[in-house]
Amino acid sequence: MLSFLLASAAHAADGKARLDAFFKGLKTMRAEFVQTLVDAEQRVKEESEGVLLLSRPGRFRLDYSKPYRQIYVADGARVWMYDKDLEQVTVRPQAEALGSTPAMLLSGSEPLERNFTLTELGDHEGFTWIDLKPREKDATFAYIRLALEGDVIRAMEMVDNFGQMTRLFFHTVTRNPQVEAGMFRFTPPPGIDVVGE
Repeated sequence: MLSFLLASAAHAADGKARLDAFFKGLKTMRAEFVQTLVDAEQRVKEESEGVLLLSRPGRFRLDYSKPYRQIYVADGARVWMYDKDLEQVTVRPQAEALGSTPAMLLSGSEPLERNFTLTELGDHEGFTWIDLKPREKDATFAYIRLALEGDVIRAMEMVDNFGQMTRLFFHTVTRNPQVEAGMFRFTPPPGIDVVGE
């Protein structure tokens, strides 16, 4: 029993060490992803694809290509949400729009322990999983789970307070690629309605 407990403690420390290794020295990241929305009854409601770019601290870009063409850009002060099909842009202050969301988790510079309680969940589906529960009492989600392959994040699962899960699976992850600063600036196209300004 003692050897089992020691092995479990070592494994937990290993998972957290891998997560620390992922974030250590991370300045930019590019990842192609599939996002799946699953309801509380485990039914897939929607699946989408896109590319994530981030520049730490505080800047990211999500380009959705399927099934709808949408762009989300966080420029450090505001978050711009552009729906190409609806020809509409929504803009909100970044702190208000994101809070302790997965996007801020990846692009933020604060230690995770400041905003989350971390728990090692062990190995499943070939990944090492870590559970992050928000310390904020009025968070819009119940928890986030991160899947690590070695010291690379391969998946994120966010479960909201209604049991609905959003899962991002990263096909490719490139650490610290050259990313143009202009990718994190957004100018609404001419003639497009802007909501929030």
